[in-house]
Amino acid sequence: MIDWTQKSEIKNYGIRNKNGIRARELLIALFLLLPITGSLIFHLWVRGQITNTGYEIQKLSAHEEKLTRELEKLKVKEARLQSPERVDYIARNWLGMAPLRPDQILSPQTPAQTDRSIMALADH
Repeated sequence: MIDWTQKSEIKNYGIRNKNGIRARELLIALFLLLPITGSLIFHLWVRGQITNTGYEIQKLSAHEEKLTRELEKLKVKEARLQSPERVDYIARNWLGMAPLRPDQILSPQTPAQTDRSIMALADH
């Protein structure tokens, strides 16, 4: 370094320039900022996941309500279709059915009335 006021050269051996950042200080700063930056990024990711989950819950709740309303409508329709009056009306008017006459009623047979040969075949 040259002192221009007195025109003599001054040598600064052993004195370091304090203005520059050394590599070690830079690495320490990076290692300190890395966890903070990582935690900030992780926090933002978690908040985004929470928001997306909230939207998904809202969408599924609306779908559940829609399906519940549809189920109630189907239960009412099922009850109406299964009403005895409607079944009787369809049987008589659409299918041409009529109530059974007494001579058409068959009583079920008991095992004592069945053919003994069928029972014998079942044993073999």
